[in-house]
Amino acid sequence: MRLCSGLAILAVLTGGIAGAQEPSFEALGQAPIVSGDRVRARERALDEAMRQAVEQAAATLLEPDALVARTSELRLRIYPKARGYVTNYRVLDEGETVGSAAPSFQMHISAQVATARLARDLASNGTTTSLPPSTARGRAVVCATPPGSAAAEQVVRELLAARNVEIAAAPPACSEESAAQAARAAGAQGAVVATVEVTPAGAIRGSDRVAAHAKAHLRLVEPDGRVSGDAEGERDAYDATVEKAGQSAARDAAGDAARGLQSAIVARWPTGSVQGGVRVRVTGFRRYADYLAVTRALAALPGVAAVEPRRFARGEAELVVRTASPAAQLADGLKRLPPPGLRLTAAAPSPEWLAVELSGDSEPQ
Repeated sequence: MRLCSGLAILAVLTGGIAGAQEPSFEALGQAPIVSGDRVRARERALDEAMRQAVEQAAATLLEPDALVARTSELRLRIYPKARGYVTNYRVLDEGETVGSAAPSFQMHISAQVATARLARDLASNGTTTSLPPSTARGRAVVCATPPGSAAAEQVVRELLAARNVEIAAAPPACSEESAAQAARAAGAQGAVVATVEVTPAGAIRGSDRVAAHAKAHLRLVEPDGRVSGDAEGERDAYDATVEKAGQSAARDAAGDAARGLQSAIVARWPTGSVQGGVRVRVTGFRRYADYLAVTRALAALPGVAAVEPRRFARGEAELVVRTASPAAQLADGLKRLPPPGLRLTAAAPSPEWLAVELSGDSEPQ
């Protein structure tokens, strides 16, 4: 049973958790070996592994919205005390990594986490905790200018849809003022205005492709006309025609801007109930850093509200991505915006399943 983020419910449930055997989480920690000090590197790798175990435990105690909203608090108050929440652990594997430019020590552990104690601390530190999700859906207005900026508008719609936010009718002409008026008329909590500039970037030498450059600017506009969030993104793309290259560049630039605006959107629609989810199986990673890079890349995709760990084992992991987007769309997003320095393949056997496989070593940084 998943615990809710409401403080009263969380406090009541801690008594039931205390009587059960503490759950175990597998985690992998890694630390560089500095000046040949393997002992110090091992301790730091163990600290990192315990921290990752506690992060996984926190993800089972908090709803996705609360986990996102409390990220700063968890990093400052909870994760630095990770060892205090681990009641017992078993080393599954340890040793120096091979084939890397900088030597490091790696610890793979199975850790039992005191979830009752963790739940109490989450409740006592809950000054910034979100209230239990509301059953009412949020509402937003989305528009883009120039009118042909469909790719950027679609990225914003996906981001809001992942938070179960209903999209209201857009104004005939897109501007901050008209979007605010449309939001007031529709009873929406805000509007997102997208502005996209696409310029040809010339032919790709030695090929039949042409390039385009796009700059996307997203603004979160309150119903009273104030701009409470602002983010930009720029991307280049190439294709057979300038129009197709421009669409790809606009979509990727809007994706970058959407990631910059996501915290403002979470603040504006904090009680949106995340709908749907895609199960992700990640295989082939040799370092925890590579696994973490994949989870961050997934979390940064437009339309993703949260990434929740489910199972971690040697070289493979299972996650749940909270999104209204199908698995194939996530696969396309990873192909467009792969984790830096990693080679991967992403395939969607079904709309609810995504398989991500890392192939070979990380690329040189």
